[in-house]
Amino acid sequence: MLQKGAIAVHGGIYKDEIPDIEETLIKACETGLDFLSSGNAVDAVEEAVKILEDDPHLNAGTGSYPNLLGEVEMSASIMKDDLSCGGVAGIKAIRHPISVARGVMEKTPHVLLVGEGANLFARLLGFESYNPVSELTVKTLKNSLKKAANEQNSIYAYYLEQARKKLKDLGLGTVGAVVLDNTGHLAAGTSTGGIEMQLPGRVGDSPIPGCGTYACRFGAVSMTGEGEGIIKLGLARRIAEWMETLSPQEAVNRGMEMAKEWNVTCGAIAINARGEFGWGQNGGNLSFAYLTVASEQPLLFKRL
Repeated sequence: MLQKGAIAVHGGIYKDEIPDIEETLIKACETGLDFLSSGNAVDAVEEAVKILEDDPHLNAGTGSYPNLLGEVEMSASIMKDDLSCGGVAGIKAIRHPISVARGVMEKTPHVLLVGEGANLFARLLGFESYNPVSELTVKTLKNSLKKAANEQNSIYAYYLEQARKKLKDLGLGTVGAVVLDNTGHLAAGTSTGGIEMQLPGRVGDSPIPGCGTYACRFGAVSMTGEGEGIIKLGLARRIAEWMETLSPQEAVNRGMEMAKEWNVTCGAIAINARGEFGWGQNGGNLSFAYLTVASEQPLLFKRL
C-alpha cells in the first residue's frame, strides 16, 4: 500500500558524537510534512532543508564551514523525479541556498550556477544579503589554521596569512531531505557549507545532480560525507536507480559497500515511490529522522 506523504531528513555524518540537533530534525520533518497535503514534494524538500540551514550547529546555511580565506562558500541542489534540477555552488551571503537552487531549477534553463553568477541571480530573485557566520564557523576556521600550519605544501602559506586576517574580523557535514508527496511524486534536496580546510572555489558533491542529490521515478537520495569521493562514484544516482529492483535499504547498503571499497566515508538517506525508507553510513554516525503519514498509521520518528 502506498504511504501517501513521507519525508526523511539528515543533518550530516559525524566522526564523534552527534550534536544536540534532534529538535531541529523533528521540526524539519514536521515542517516538510505540512506541505505534502498540497501534493508538492519540492515545497516539502525546500521548507525542510531551510529549517536545517537555520540551525547554527549544522554545516549548511548559518554555521557553514569557512574556506581557508575565512570566507563562507555554500552549495545546494534540489531535484524532482521528472529529472528537473537546479543547484548553486560557491554562493555567499545567502540565508537559504536551497531556495536559490530551486530558483535555478524553475526560472532558468540551467542546472548549476556558481560564484558571483549565483550571487547575482540570488539578488535578482530578491534574496537579501545575510551573514551565515556562527560560532561553528569560527571554531572550524581556527581548527583549519592549526592543521594548515603543519602542512608541508607551500600553497597553504598564502591562505594561512589571509585567513588569520579574516579570523580577527569574524569575532563533514551536510544537510538534506527526501520526500514522497501524496500524489506519488518524489524530490530530494541537499545543502552544505563545505568541508574543513577547503580551498576557495572548491565544489563538493552537494550541488551536483547524481552525486550528492538525485531523484527519479524509482527513488530520491541525499548524500553526506567525503564529497570528492562521492562525485567520483556518482553515488546518489546509483542508489536511486538501484531502487528499481532493490528496496531503499538494500540500495543504500549497496552504495555504502561500494563507497567503502573505494575508501570513501559517507552516508545517505533514500525513499522510493512506495514511501519506504533506506539509510546508512560506512563510518561515523548519521543524524537522521523521518515522518510518514498514512491512512492507518501514526507519525513516526527515528534518530541514529
